[in-house]
Amino acid sequence: MTYKIFDLLQSFIDIENMSLKLYLKIEEHFKNESQEISILAKTIAKQEQKHIEYYESLSSSLKGKLDDSIDFYLYDKISGLLFEFKKNIKIPEVNTSRYLIEFAIEFERNNVALLLNIQGRLLQNINDVNNRIYRVISIIIREEEEHENMFRKLLK
Repeated sequence: MTYKIFDLLQSFIDIENMSLKLYLKIEEHFKNESQEISILAKTIAKQEQKHIEYYESLSSSLKGKLDDSIDFYLYDKISGLLFEFKKNIKIPEVNTSRYLIEFAIEFERNNVALLLNIQGRLLQNINDVNNRIYRVISIIIREEEEHENMFRKLLK
């Protein structure tokens, strides 16, 4: 079986879906307790939904254009990283809006670190920076960094 960028994109979509559900649970939990936290969680969830739509759109736009395979050994290592990342997604104990924003920033930072780790593993030699899969992951990293910066601005 060969693995393609679409397999990675689906894993990224799965991570975004997990974070979407996490923020929706926080929103629901604080609906009667703290409207501020509930509204903030809902706003973050909407951003996660936009990310899901972005990844799905990216995946659709690449169908038929990007059929480069990912080496089985590399994909196996990457799958392990993705599994560990997903396993560690847990609902935080939120007590303030600031803490929720800090959690969102940390989550995005960890997401970028995961993507950089994956990108590094795909880089087998210097010519791989021109590899199409590498470039797609670079696009995703930029998107995640923008997401992190958006949350950072909320702290100011």
